[in-house]
Amino acid sequence: MMRNALLTIGLVFTVYGIALGQMSGTVFIDQNSNGLQDQGELVYVGAILSDGYHVVKTDKKGRFKLPGWEKQRFVTIYPSGDFDAIVRYIPIEGGKREYDFPLQLKEKKQEVSFVQISDTETFEYGDWVDNLKKYIKVHQPDFVVHTGDICYESGMKWHSENLTEKELGIPIYYCLGNHDLIKGERGESYFESKFGPAWYAFEAGEVVYVITPMMGGDYPPGFDHEDIGGWLKNLFEVYGDTKAKFFFNHDLLTSEEDFDFKVNEKEIINLNEHGLKAWFFGHLHMNMTKEHGDSGIRSFGTSSMPQGGIDHSPSSFREVKVDAEGNIDSRLRWTYLDREIQIVNPNKGFGLANKEGRLAFSVNVYDTGADVDSVRYSLWGSEGFNWTSSLDESKWSVMKQQSDWNWSVDVKLEKPGKYTLVIDAYLSSGEVIHRKSIFDAKFVDVPKQNNLSWFNMGGNPAHQKQVKDSIKAPYQLSWTANIGSNIYMSSPVLYGEYVMTSSFDDGNAENCFIVCWDANTGEERWRYQTLNGVKNQMVIAQGKLIATDMEGYTYAISISNGERIWKKDIGYNRKYGFVSGIVTDGENVYTGFSESLTALNVNTGEVLWKSDKNLGGYGSTATMTLAENVLIVNRQWGGMDAFDKLTGKHFWTRNDDGLRFRDGVVTYADENLWVAERENPEVSKLHQLSLKTGETLASFETGMQNTGTSSPVLLDDKIIIAGSHPGIAAFERNSGTKLWQFEVDQALFYTPSYFQNQEQSLESSPVLVNDQLIFGAMDGKVYAIDAHRGKLLWKNSLGAPVMTSPAVSPEGFYICDFAGNIYFFKSK
Repeated sequence: MMRNALLTIGLVFTVYGIALGQMSGTVFIDQNSNGLQDQGELVYVGAILSDGYHVVKTDKKGRFKLPGWEKQRFVTIYPSGDFDAIVRYIPIEGGKREYDFPLQLKEKKQEVSFVQISDTETFEYGDWVDNLKKYIKVHQPDFVVHTGDICYESGMKWHSENLTEKELGIPIYYCLGNHDLIKGERGESYFESKFGPAWYAFEAGEVVYVITPMMGGDYPPGFDHEDIGGWLKNLFEVYGDTKAKFFFNHDLLTSEEDFDFKVNEKEIINLNEHGLKAWFFGHLHMNMTKEHGDSGIRSFGTSSMPQGGIDHSPSSFREVKVDAEGNIDSRLRWTYLDREIQIVNPNKGFGLANKEGRLAFSVNVYDTGADVDSVRYSLWGSEGFNWTSSLDESKWSVMKQQSDWNWSVDVKLEKPGKYTLVIDAYLSSGEVIHRKSIFDAKFVDVPKQNNLSWFNMGGNPAHQKQVKDSIKAPYQLSWTANIGSNIYMSSPVLYGEYVMTSSFDDGNAENCFIVCWDANTGEERWRYQTLNGVKNQMVIAQGKLIATDMEGYTYAISISNGERIWKKDIGYNRKYGFVSGIVTDGENVYTGFSESLTALNVNTGEVLWKSDKNLGGYGSTATMTLAENVLIVNRQWGGMDAFDKLTGKHFWTRNDDGLRFRDGVVTYADENLWVAERENPEVSKLHQLSLKTGETLASFETGMQNTGTSSPVLLDDKIIIAGSHPGIAAFERNSGTKLWQFEVDQALFYTPSYFQNQEQSLESSPVLVNDQLIFGAMDGKVYAIDAHRGKLLWKNSLGAPVMTSPAVSPEGFYICDFAGNIYFFKSK
């Protein structure tokens, strides 16, 4: 390679049509903002600039010199904590040797905040853009980083016109994604024409933010690992190794503890040794954060802002606050939510208190663009809330925030009767959301359920969800409690007199809990904190609650006291989190994915068997299914696989006919497997599969978009399927003729992969109780409908998406919402 020789002798020649040679210039403080260094305007000493390979500082005269290299495209100044660059980069022109940079000084901040968005993949405007603009206007972060997959020429053109510093009011920095490498002499050429260099750095507060490119994609880039590796070494030499560094890339470099960047076959750069503290990425369309071993490095994966993720992560963006020591506080902001509010208790005109008059008021309230700073409430008796009574300020108190979406307070009512609850939610935007609930308070006896049994999703490992209980609509909310963070697809499980679910925290992985409540009163019995979130189905076996978190750690918890019995690392070491639901036959529990698929003894955690097959694919939100001695597991973008549950022997795989992209849970009924899938955006099918071979015995098109995490319900004469859009439908079992269709309302936010266009969606499996189907939907409502006619029997608005299936008891059912609430609805 001639690079060193060229730089040594200072040759000038043309490569890629740009003259190679020494470049220099002056960095100065542009006091009058005219872009010129006028008399009396001072120079800036120690500014950092780069030609994409070399990294240098300005001298005492504010001058810099860059030797140049054969792939140079820009001279770039790296903004510091105490100045903003008026012009951040200048394209290199043949024959031009002087490149001056005006800048403006600013006060260096000790605390910095920014927004990460990713994988927007669009060429058109959407409400999410206005969400972002409102958030920026209200919360005033310092900058935005887009971690790539702007997508193709049309997407990059649209973003360069609509998501700019001018439009947003703050700087936005773009990463190069795999779909941003498009056809041309160099894959990154068009990206550079719209956004400038594809790798660079800047300082904010006490941290160096390093923007790096995807090393490959749809078309080959013009750079290679040696180019980026050389630049990184030069960057570290200038900034030093002790200064904290946050890296941004479209992809996660590694799931391991050591962040090794491979320069060539003989050389790697261990980024741990150069101050790496955090890695922000997109690409996998999933939300997750985790610590990388004992390195002190934390990675943050952020899903798509406009659309649902591959693992059904909600449409969202990440807000990050960094203190003076470089410590990170991160939160996800869920998109498309504009002043959403719902008083969930009292509910539908009633408030059920215990015999002592204790009642928990609960409000779900959320806005994408503005924090909810406080929620105030007042309670009025027979006098009501009117012109006269409203003057009594002593009636007002503040609710306690339970999660990012829920506020509540426990009150003691003096007597039953008519009350008025008034709610004012104060947003950081200055908006106030005002609601009232007029309700009848009743003092009631608590149920005495003590032999509850709901151990798997749908109540059994085959997920054929048919219950013969005496409950029927309408239902009345008996109690609600909040777990303290968000609940994803962890449908409640029941044991004895207890109900349990789990939460996740993709912001900091701090508020990750398994919680047990008294199923009759809603009183919390115990909570156990997991290393990371448990996002999907937990199971119960032999008095133990068993769960697997996003990093593959599996826990067995004593239901009687909340003590951990055993904990097992199943060797799940992938970039994306474990999001599948697990299953048990009562003796063993089945968990993991691909090469980490594992059967564990429920009493000891001992490994019965472990799969030796790395079949690839992404983690799937579908819960595993047991069909006799066959275990059915799922791989998003991979397929569905059948194993011997006793030995782990692989029987068959199906990854054709839409089953590769399947999200739905498999139901085992009548000696066959039943599953819905979406073959493409226009075609979805229901498959009847042979348990023994996996071959399709029968199939028909549903006319729906079956991308939700739902399982079919089998009746003697019909099949009921919940689709991601537009709701739930019944089909004649033999012919596939549609008998009825029930539509839910538009989703509050999007979770199914690539949904973003006002779709109506379900992410839970309905449970059939006698002749009624009970289910929750992404519109924030819980429904009961007639299974034979598809007619609405009852619904209840919760004001937050419902991604869990109900767990049924003799007196009602339990269900959870995304706001972190668990509800017990009692049959009237």
